[in-house]
Amino acid sequence: MKQSESKRFLSVFGPMLAVFAIPFIAILIIALALPSVYGDTFIGELSEKYDRLNSSEGKKIVVVAGSSAAFGLDSEMIANELGYDAVNFGLYANLGTKLMMDLSRSSVGEGDIVILAPEMNAQTLSLYFNAETAAQALDGSLRMIKDIDSSEYERLIGSLWDFAGSKLGYLSSGTLPENVGAYCKENFNGYGDNVFDRPYNELTGSGNPIILDFRADLSDGVQGDYEEYIEYVNEYTAEIRSRGAEVYFSFPPMNADAVREYNTDEDIREFYENLCLSLDCKVISNIFDYILDSGYFFDSEFHLNNSGVTVRTVKLIDDIKRELGRDDITLPPGELPPPPGKRPDCENFELRRLSNREWAISGLTEAGRSKKYLVMPDEINGFAVTTVLPGAFDGCDSAVICTLGRGIADIKIGAIENAKNLRGIILPEGLSADSLNLPKSGLGSGCAPDFKIYVPPEAYEQYSASAAFENCRGLLAKDESFEFELSPDGSYVILVSVTDSGKIRSELTIPGLWQDVPVTEIAPWAFDGAELLEKLTLGENVVKIGEYAFSGAAGLEITVPAGIKPEELSLPASPEDLGGSVSLSVDWRDYQSFIQSGALSAYAEIITTDNLYLELSEAADGSWTVVGVNGEGSGLKELTIPEEVSGKPVRTIAADAFSGTKIETLYLGRNISRLDGGALRGSLISSLILPDGVGAADISVPNSMSEYLATDGARSDLEIYVDPEQYSGFISDYFWGDYGGMLAEKQSETE
Repeated sequence: MKQSESKRFLSVFGPMLAVFAIPFIAILIIALALPSVYGDTFIGELSEKYDRLNSSEGKKIVVVAGSSAAFGLDSEMIANELGYDAVNFGLYANLGTKLMMDLSRSSVGEGDIVILAPEMNAQTLSLYFNAETAAQALDGSLRMIKDIDSSEYERLIGSLWDFAGSKLGYLSSGTLPENVGAYCKENFNGYGDNVFDRPYNELTGSGNPIILDFRADLSDGVQGDYEEYIEYVNEYTAEIRSRGAEVYFSFPPMNADAVREYNTDEDIREFYENLCLSLDCKVISNIFDYILDSGYFFDSEFHLNNSGVTVRTVKLIDDIKRELGRDDITLPPGELPPPPGKRPDCENFELRRLSNREWAISGLTEAGRSKKYLVMPDEINGFAVTTVLPGAFDGCDSAVICTLGRGIADIKIGAIENAKNLRGIILPEGLSADSLNLPKSGLGSGCAPDFKIYVPPEAYEQYSASAAFENCRGLLAKDESFEFELSPDGSYVILVSVTDSGKIRSELTIPGLWQDVPVTEIAPWAFDGAELLEKLTLGENVVKIGEYAFSGAAGLEITVPAGIKPEELSLPASPEDLGGSVSLSVDWRDYQSFIQSGALSAYAEIITTDNLYLELSEAADGSWTVVGVNGEGSGLKELTIPEEVSGKPVRTIAADAFSGTKIETLYLGRNISRLDGGALRGSLISSLILPDGVGAADISVPNSMSEYLATDGARSDLEIYVDPEQYSGFISDYFWGDYGGMLAEKQSETE
């Protein structure tokens, strides 16, 4: 082109080229030159892994995978057992297995071992590459780009527009990408393992939606992708071998519950054999060894909890040992940790699973640290709570009294110490002195000065003579809770005070008789010093309470038994004269007479009941049946059936119980075990919600066609929400199955 024509071309098209070039240049500047925003996030850990891989000296074992390696290896154990340096080169399946292989190629040298262990799904068993995720990983770490396959550059450049936009958005708002919980960069150790503490299986509801389907060769029917992946692995293997290293293929941990129900062992074996025949590298692991109990997993079908990490790591180490000609076993099967399963339902205590599948108390939860009274559970999920570990009560400033569980057999040194306000440990009936292993130094160091150990009176001699308790200070029999005096004429008994044993209680019940004489009176100041008391049930014969009787028992809830009428009670002129902020809980049938009593008008505001809304009928077995809703309750939109009323379980809902009410959402109490035919007939109830843990066998319904079931005459859009873990049981139940489309899984509170 002549010079004049060139000038003319530039004068015409130059401005147009500039218009298109300037935005692209701006994108490059934003994407590459501005400060990193992803470098300190979970995805930013890739550069740390890459640098460790490149800086590792001597022979090394490199595990190439996705997040199943990040959440599934103890690399320090690998290094110690095998004598190699270890690099956990797994992070995130969305990066793709191909990228992880490409980034590892140039760093592998003579004598190294590469373990390929990709997740068993279509995405990771393909040449999948996510350009935007890769760009985030490269943010501030462009040194990795030289090892990325050049065929991916075009897609990387194409992703810069979206990448630059999101990066500019973070920088302009002053916020950073999410970096919370287990998915924080700081959770990775020097080997590249994610060491976030994860003691239990945290999968909720139906779990992570990952499905393992070995009939489809894990390729979602796109067989070409899988075959291309196999070819790429074989090419990768050849290059690694040319560097004097070796490639072995292993498997990720796989949740047995994620395997398709129709997959047979033969399906899995066929996939396994085809994989072995297709790969040029040796498959050193048995696929069945890596399909693990669901109790070993954390928040995904490939992410392991603490126990699962140990089990998987031991399996991988022993697989590698066999290839190295070693026949030693890292850990005998009996020493491998059991699957802890889901987080135990224990409000006040932190628990740890022991190797024999029993539970140990390792600490207090946030709720537990705020409680004055603590009661250790006897068992959790069917397994005994047997041990209290060192430091379990460290920093516990609120607890005053703790009752041991009946299964406790071993209290470690330092377990019950440094709880500065702890005044006592209560040993339950049935716990033998000979069955307890205690520290030789005793219990209660660092606790309250008046710390005592309360034992059952009938076993006091056994405990005091036991060598295990010889250094335990303050051993005291649990004696009677009250001191009584007989009236001058011997016709009635006066409760005059609470004993030391009674003062450690949170709940007390005044007996109806003492030495066969009715207890009718509570003396003034009788409960002085009982500041730990929270609930008091009056005896059925109490008719008089003296002034300031409950001084020192602030916040006390006093239950008045059924049968005591308001006109029969003699109380001080006002609640303040009782000597503490108290409430009177009366039987639901007596509620109206108490609040309308002129003699108790000063007490009206503190009189309560455990059932304000339901009409109940007492059954022959002493339980309650819901037969209706009173006027006050019929106008509610939501109603919860209590578990108990006046200490008796609410078990049955009768026909037409909610007819004519405005209730739309009904929460069943945990003790409901029967819905009569027509239980919801004539009501507006559209949501019937069953408690967690309640299964189909726990609630009886009539066996008939759907129009005659307990929902006869109810709204056609009625939904019955059940515990997700019980849902399949309801669907398959002979009786509940007739409900069909009415049944639904409850959603978690966070959804």
